[in-house]
Order: sequence, then C-alpha cells, then structure tokens
Amino acid sequence: MAVPPEFLEDLRQRIPLSDIIGKRVKLTRKGRRHSGLCPFHSEKTPSFSVVDDQGFYHCFGCGVHGDAISFLRETDGLDFMEAVERLAGMAGMEVPRSAPEDPDRQRQRKAALDILEETTRFFQAALLRDDGSAAARYLQGRGLGKAALSTYRLGYAPRSGLRTALSARGFSDDDMLAAGVIRRSDRDGSLYDYFRDRVMFPIEDRQGRVIAFGARALGDAQPKYLNSGEGPTFSKKQVLYGWVQAREGMRRKLPLVVAEGYMDVIAIQQSGVATAVAPLGTALTEEQIGHLWKLHDDPILCFDGDVAGQRAQMRALERLLPVLTPGRSARLALLPEGKDPDDLLRSAGSDGLLKILATARSLVDSLWIGMAAQHDLRQPEQRAEFWQQVRGMVRQIGHNQVRSAFADDIEARIAAMRTASRGDARGGDTMRARPRVRRPATGAIHRHRAICALVMAHPGLLAELFEKLLSIDSGDEALERLKKAAIDAVIRDPDLDAAALRHHLIGLNFVDELNVLEGEELKARMPFDPTKLSSEEAGGQVAELLQLVSGASGLFSSPGISTR
Repeated sequence: MAVPPEFLEDLRQRIPLSDIIGKRVKLTRKGRRHSGLCPFHSEKTPSFSVVDDQGFYHCFGCGVHGDAISFLRETDGLDFMEAVERLAGMAGMEVPRSAPEDPDRQRQRKAALDILEETTRFFQAALLRDDGSAAARYLQGRGLGKAALSTYRLGYAPRSGLRTALSARGFSDDDMLAAGVIRRSDRDGSLYDYFRDRVMFPIEDRQGRVIAFGARALGDAQPKYLNSGEGPTFSKKQVLYGWVQAREGMRRKLPLVVAEGYMDVIAIQQSGVATAVAPLGTALTEEQIGHLWKLHDDPILCFDGDVAGQRAQMRALERLLPVLTPGRSARLALLPEGKDPDDLLRSAGSDGLLKILATARSLVDSLWIGMAAQHDLRQPEQRAEFWQQVRGMVRQIGHNQVRSAFADDIEARIAAMRTASRGDARGGDTMRARPRVRRPATGAIHRHRAICALVMAHPGLLAELFEKLLSIDSGDEALERLKKAAIDAVIRDPDLDAAALRHHLIGLNFVDELNVLEGEELKARMPFDPTKLSSEEAGGQVAELLQLVSGASGLFSSPGISTR
C-alpha cells in the first residue's frame, strides 16, 4: 500500500525528531542541534547528532544517518508501514487507507509544479518589460532593491499572454486550470489568465518550490489582494510566506518575526536586523506554528497596536498555548497604532524596528496583560472573573510541565494582587468612604497630572503605590484610563523602565494624554523636572501630592502648582 508523499512529509514535521529520539537517548542541546551517545554503536564520547530543522540524525562515529521513520525501524525492528503507523499514532494522525497513488494525480502534481515555476519566470520577465513599468515603480516606491526582487522572485502579471506562453511550452489547459493560473469564465466558458495587472509574490514550500501565488492589484482593482486557490500543490494552512528566505536569516542568528503581509516580510528581511515570515491571510495554524519552531524556538509575533491588533494577540495566544512544549515559545510585540513593520522601517529605520522587538513580551506576560485589559481590576468581582479566565487559558496548555510552570507564575501574580488589595482595604477605608468628585476644580487636575507625570518617569512607584493611586479619582476620564493602563502594565512587568512604559502606552493609543503630561504647560507649573529626580525624590513628591489631593497643604498647595 502506497502512502501519499504529502502525508509522509507532514508526518515527519509534526513531531520534533529530538522528541522521538530523546525517549531513548539522553540528548544535550547545542545551538540548533542535539547531541548524545549513539544508540547504534558503543561509544563514550557523544558523536550522535540530531537536527530538528532538517529532520535527520547522523552519527559521526559509525556513519548511520536517517529520519524519524528510519529511527523507529532500526530501533524497534519495524517494517516501513509499521513505523509510519507508530509515528502517526504519536502525532495523532490517521494513516490514509488508500490504494497506490493514482499515476494521473502524480503526473498532475508534477505538471502543476512545472507550470508554477514557468509562470514565475514569465512574471519576472514581465516586470522588466515596458508593460511592467507601473509594477516596477510601485515596488521601487516601497523601497525594494534588486536583491529583494531577486530573492523573493517578485514579478508582474500582465493583462494577458500567460496562457499562450504556457501552451507554447507544451502545457495543457487542464493542467493550467489545476495549477490555478487560468480560470474558466462562468459567463461563456472561455479561459482567461487568473492573475492580471498585478504585482506577483510567488509562494514557496520549504524546499523552495513555487506552489502558489499572492497578488496585489495595481490601481483600484478589487479585490486588492488575491491568492491562488488550494490545489494539488497548495494548502494555505500548511505554508508560511518567506520560510526559505527566513531559514537563511537563521544562519546569521537573526531574530525571527511573524508579520502579516508579503511586503512586511520582505521589508524586515531587507533591513538586515531580523528575518520574517507571514501566514497567508489567516490566523496562525498548528501546522504553521510547527514550521515556525523549526526555524526558531522563540519567534516574535508582531501585531498592530490598535484594538484589532490586541484581539489578534489573544487569538494567537489561543493557538499557541495548547501546543507549547519545554523550550518552545513565542513573544508578542505591539506596533504603534496604524503602522505595520514596513511603515515603521520607512519612518524609523532599523533602529525603530529593533526597539519594538526589544519590547516584545513573553507569552505569560502577554496573557496576563491582554486579559487584564478586559477588566476593571479595581472591582473585586472583576478581579475574580479575570483570575478565573486567565486560569482557564492556562488549562489549555497541553504539556503537563509547561502548564504547571505557567500556573505557578499566574498564581504568584494573583497572590500579589490579593496582598495589595488587602493592604488597600486596611489602609484606605477613609479614602474609599469619601465620594469621588467627577469634576474637580481646575487647579486640582494639575496635581493629578503631576502625580501621573512623576510615576510615568519612575515606574517603580506605580508598583509600590498602585492601591493609593487607584483610590483617587481626578475626574478626567482620559487621565484615569492612562493611569489604570500604566498600573496594569507595571504590575505585570515590574522591570519596565520609563521608556518601555511610554512605548507601551503609545501602543495603546495614549499619545494625546502623554503629550499633556510631557507638555510645556504642566512643566511650567511644576517646580522640578520629573525625569531628573531620583526615584527617592520622586517618591517624596508623589507622597506630598497624594496628601494634597486628600486636602492637606504643602509645596503644591497652590492649585496651579506654581514654583516656590
């Protein structure tokens, strides 16, 4: 019985080879490889190497070499189909029970690959002709150089000519239809080129073979983006755009970024400071996550800083948590609202991208912050709901040890919140009993802004004083939202410095509120520059201001916070 080669390739990718061999051999990780004592011959010094990225093992002592299937066959004495079934059982897959693969299907798949390769060359050549000048100008305007065009094999689909060119190469209409490069009209049954007047992005498999296309319209044509349909060579849930090029970046030890679009991937790669891949218009699938981890153990997922980007973060977490394993994770980074990585690189350069990547949060921090943002943590019932939901997310983690490690971290955070809340209840009864004034006097708002300016410049004070800060209300809804967001951020990541906190808040669209705190008007009212005070000095000023908003007198007793 023949097993489809696509199934075998998928099967080999599902479980890291080191997980299979590690059940029999004690392996030690060394960079991208694992090493240990060879199970096929006696030795005292490890010469057996396992390479997950490429799915093979090799012994430099006895020369044995193979993949997951051959390892099971050699160690357990299984025949080929028994080894396939054993591996499929480990991966939770069912072996297709089919007759030997149809020779016509094999021929059609090979023909599709040949057609897609020939089509890529046709599009590349068209980009250099006069009718491709608009596409060339578009790509040049996006900052892409010749190296990027060549590396990603970008091209232009003219309004016609592809079918004729492929026919001249001996390809049939049926094969072209199966490959997805031509379509049949519903109106009159005529055949036409599927991609017309578009910038073309070839999509490659992990062997570097073109298996599909992404296309962007020039002008106002709709849809703006168009992808190949699924067919004999292409299943979008299995593929990451730019995987082959990203593998080259891994050899240079660059960080791996998961972006949203083709241009983002190419721009990041061209920057030279990171490498990138992108899913094809869908949320990350389990298969794509597996492909990511073949490149890098800790990729960085970039999201827009708006509300939609935050929702996308939570969807990514829901996909990642169930498949986490020890040593395999991801980090999540928020971009400034309205900017994608390509925009950021053009406006802030490589340094701007690196700053964003440096602020990427771990999964546990992203989980905690993302879910906390959906609750008003000042309210006890909201805290209880938040704790219940975040614990539920942790329970989705499939690996026992990873789940336990996450649970320990989350429970420690919950315990810290409980301790802080109890302290607030003991020490803040008087302040809690006092009705909050929604519209304070004009001068009073400057005191509240001064408090916020001080704690933004010294985030450590937020963690120390958050219960007191939450117990006062400026009456300015925007300022209160800013204060709550800053407190939430610092509680979840106590190591945030002023710059990182500011960047986080900008990502949450608090630009206007921060401009008020950093503006000349407030500076003129304060007898100091918050950024030039020591943390101890800033803490003293905050303590006095907290007394003032409670009715005491002192340095800031003048409503305008004038200098002495």
